[in-house]
Amino acid sequence: MKLIKLRLKNFRSYREKNSKEGITFGNGINLLVGENNAGKSNLLKALDLLKGENPLTPNDYYGGIENEKEVYLELEVEFTSRELKGILGFLVESSNISKTKTEKIQDDLRRARFSYSSKTGSMVRIMQLYVKEAEARLDSDFSEGNYTIVQWKQILDAYSDSPDSSVSMVARTELEKVKGPARIRFNRNVNAEICGLFRQKLKIFSEVRQRPGGRNAKILESYDGSLVADVLATLKMGNRQQRKNFESIKKEFNSLFPTLQMEVASEASDQPPKIMIEKTTIDYEVPIDRVGAGIGEMVILLTHLIASKDMVFGLDMPELHFHPHSQRLLLDILRERSLTNQILIITHSPTLLQSKEIDNIMVAREQKGETVITQLPNYYFNADEKNRLERNLTGYNTEFFFSRASLVVEGPTEMGAMPIFSKALGKDFDKWGVSMVQTAKHFDIMMKLLDGLKFPYVVMSDKDCLLNVEGSIKINKRKVKTSTLFCNLEKIHVLKRSHKMRISKLESKISTDTGAAAYKDDLFSELSEMARTHGIRVLSSDFEGVLCKNGYTSILEKAREMSESKPTCGRLVAQEIVRQSKKIPDEFVQVINDVIKKAESQ
Repeated sequence: MKLIKLRLKNFRSYREKNSKEGITFGNGINLLVGENNAGKSNLLKALDLLKGENPLTPNDYYGGIENEKEVYLELEVEFTSRELKGILGFLVESSNISKTKTEKIQDDLRRARFSYSSKTGSMVRIMQLYVKEAEARLDSDFSEGNYTIVQWKQILDAYSDSPDSSVSMVARTELEKVKGPARIRFNRNVNAEICGLFRQKLKIFSEVRQRPGGRNAKILESYDGSLVADVLATLKMGNRQQRKNFESIKKEFNSLFPTLQMEVASEASDQPPKIMIEKTTIDYEVPIDRVGAGIGEMVILLTHLIASKDMVFGLDMPELHFHPHSQRLLLDILRERSLTNQILIITHSPTLLQSKEIDNIMVAREQKGETVITQLPNYYFNADEKNRLERNLTGYNTEFFFSRASLVVEGPTEMGAMPIFSKALGKDFDKWGVSMVQTAKHFDIMMKLLDGLKFPYVVMSDKDCLLNVEGSIKINKRKVKTSTLFCNLEKIHVLKRSHKMRISKLESKISTDTGAAAYKDDLFSELSEMARTHGIRVLSSDFEGVLCKNGYTSILEKAREMSESKPTCGRLVAQEIVRQSKKIPDEFVQVINDVIKKAESQ
């Protein structure tokens, strides 16, 4: 099974904005990110409600108060062929429908919609029919009192005799023959059957997971971890495939932790099993509750993910208790399992955010008390752009996914200095949720990503990126030479037409006096103002040049003597300027003010 689209209305922090277009899910790994308290975990709670595992409470209404407004959830899913055969087994049963027509029903069944309403309860939509318990209608209104029953077998018989019509078209025809309200009745509770399959296929790991334990129960799942020892013991003593799965779990655990081995055992048949961890380097074995929480977390995840297929897993904060190395190992495991399963991850970890999943990243934001999910449009990046993203989305550059606004800079010196300057000005980037992104002078790809996910940002660019002419853009079918900055803007199709016309006229003013093509300095003011309309602040030099212009050459030289690392050099310079209570250059202050305003607007 695979999730396709989720719509939410008046549920918890979700009010209206995601009720029409909905939240879409892709194959493999889907990542939901955002600030704390933005409503990310509420999405998993919505799936729990659709599964029928938790009842609706007054606190589940938007605003936390039960009212007359309808809470409505709708999830579109797609079934695999194997799952469809199971559904067909109880829908078609012993009817004499031909193989061709049965396959056509299977195609009509491939996508289903599960819905929940605080006013009408749960129902499933299949084959254009709304199904509630053992009955179906052409619309979702099951409220009328008296109605006529049309048996499902009658629909199948008519469908079998119909040359071209779909089963839903035949159902409509048969129902329209009845005078007054009518419903189709199946010979079993179809809603319960399909919802049972849905519950079987969709599993949620909640944020709060227990220490792995057991009660001597014969079970095959424990997603909160409290009975995972029982699950492992059941696998160990189970059939051939279950025993094979148990050995696979042990093997994968040992590959992740080479000095550790995992086993499950019980002192007596009437005693609950225990998970034991052996440290092979010292030949010492202890119960799992005596080792780190991350080991227990990994056992819970491995137990349920190994050998899984055609499942949907929701994981809330899987990185809890994992250090960075273990987080990367976890991502490798999830990637491997995502080849045969669909996985939704709610995370605060930049480590789990990689360009490979860029199409399936969802950003949750709180806007005026309402959670809004932002996703990239379909086919937003081409293959070449994705390759460029892979080179840019590394390490520190993924932190912006959790920010309110971003500051895009060219060099590493800025990365070290600007956070210190911001704190000294009483506008601490961390307090305002501002993240920094380093891109060198080709910042267009990050601008496009930030625009696509609707992150506010400011770009701080060096002067040479604005003035040095190193490329060309097409204007009125003619290639016009211009600077890297304007080439960047044109690559992502945001350069204004009025600016293009001006750039075309300024081509004649490009000078080669210094040996390299460049706009003359007297055009700096005009060109930098054009850049500013696109959210780009151009410095009067490069970052180090601005420091020197403001009389900090000696501080910069001393920092360079102390460290060859540019980020460290930036930190040392900024720390010394602040320590001596010297004036922070106005150009940097303006950039900091600009990005803080962006963050304030969120």
